[in-house]
Amino acid sequence: MEARIECTHCRVLMTSWAAPGSTVRYWQCPFCGHTHSSAYGEVFRSGAGARVVARRAAAPGAPPPAADPDWALLRARAVRWFARLEAEGRPAPARGGSQALYRPGATAAARAAGRQR
Repeated sequence: MEARIECTHCRVLMTSWAAPGSTVRYWQCPFCGHTHSSAYGEVFRSGAGARVVARRAAAPGAPPPAADPDWALLRARAVRWFARLEAEGRPAPARGGSQALYRPGATAAARAAGRQR
């Protein structure tokens, strides 16, 4: 069962792996950590915790799909999230790379001061 599986809790695609030589495949959500096995196919059929994501067929005459359709979905969700934050009056987090600044602790500063003498 090589399929795209979505976590029904987080609505993200789950990572997949299988042991060498095994017919059992495992999927795990990268956010909530829920893990499902192909040995329990009823989970996927009932949508209890995980569901199979169907690949969309292209409409005749439609432009070719994006290289990775999941990025388009992710961008759309991000746009909705930023709009909701703005509507609630909350500041949106900084976009782009990491804005964290490194500040050494007191012991690191003391060691550095001792080396400068």
